[in-house]
Amino acid sequence: MTTTAVNRVERQEQILHSLAQFGFMSRLHIQRLHRLGSARNAQKVLKQMEDYLHCFREGYDTVYYLSKLGRDMIGSAKQVKRSLQTKHTLMRNDFFFHIGCPSYWRNEQKITAGEKITLVPDATFMQKQRYHFLEIDNTQTMTENRHKIERYKEFHATGLFQQQYKYFPLLHIVTINRSRMKRFTEMCEGLPAQVYLYDDIR
Repeated sequence: MTTTAVNRVERQEQILHSLAQFGFMSRLHIQRLHRLGSARNAQKVLKQMEDYLHCFREGYDTVYYLSKLGRDMIGSAKQVKRSLQTKHTLMRNDFFFHIGCPSYWRNEQKITAGEKITLVPDATFMQKQRYHFLEIDNTQTMTENRHKIERYKEFHATGLFQQQYKYFPLLHIVTINRSRMKRFTEMCEGLPAQVYLYDDIR
């Protein structure tokens, strides 16, 4: 196998591993993360991988996820299917790029404070050696969102994280309209939090 062919296979496997990690990625996500250059070149690379991928249109872009052959190629047991949660995943991935592609990024990692309080942020990541939490608001009711914020407040009130790390993680919230931004800002009073409008971070 030539060096060029080896490099192509290596790049393809890197893309497959990214899809295994992030679930669904737009062509632009893949293009940026793997430095594929122009949109035309990215489309060419992904066309060569079509046996390993499923795709569908989302707005002006194409979204990709692993086929069974793609999962088998890298030994991934995690299967994803297009659902109502797909948009939620894409919003989370958009924030990953907005925040600068942090090297430490964990989706839906369970965090326990004491015996009773358990949080599962949409993502936990690190920037400048500090932990951050992310919550994506797409289709949830505001009642559900209020309960979730109350859990963060309970976690904050225990002081357990602050005792160990000397700070409490900044909670980032991405939501879909300005009315919800205002309500989240009010709900998060007393917490270190920042609320974003989705259209501003895409």
